[in-house]
Amino acid sequence: MRDEAEDESLVSRSDKKRARRVREDALSRLTKELVSLSDGTLSRLGLDEGLVDAIRDARLIKSARAKDRQLRVVRGLLRDGEWGAVASRLETLLLHGKAPPKGVEPSPEEGAARQWAVRLMGEGALALDALIALRPSADRRHLRDLIRNATHGSPESRRRAEARLAEVIRLLLR
Repeated sequence: MRDEAEDESLVSRSDKKRARRVREDALSRLTKELVSLSDGTLSRLGLDEGLVDAIRDARLIKSARAKDRQLRVVRGLLRDGEWGAVASRLETLLLHGKAPPKGVEPSPEEGAARQWAVRLMGEGALALDALIALRPSADRRHLRDLIRNATHGSPESRRRAEARLAEVIRLLLR
């Protein structure tokens, strides 16, 4: 317990800001993807009713400033909830062309893997060291390459690389 507190105090402010920026970027991308989905697709994802209402409201708003405010509301709702699970359900929908069956929640490993991926992209070497400490058998070089691919390049390639990073982490955490 004490080691975690000491480790957290060793993290620089710029690393914390970078991690927060990457998390917010991931939430922003997820929010924009959710707003672009149809009502039928949203209902298949099994989201909270309040979140679905906020997404529908964001679609109806035409003013750019008002839409930005509403997107911030949606991001806040996602941040308060389990956004890693929502992202993995949406990823399943986009990759396989269909949403997971109703009542089937993504496994806790999927949400944890998604959050590890976001943490690795934000904190970089510090988070990688923590993951290696958790799983010493992990290939540091391969993970570093996946992190670099997920943080650089076009948005489409970053999304694919982030999904690949989450998949590798999911396999590692088993």
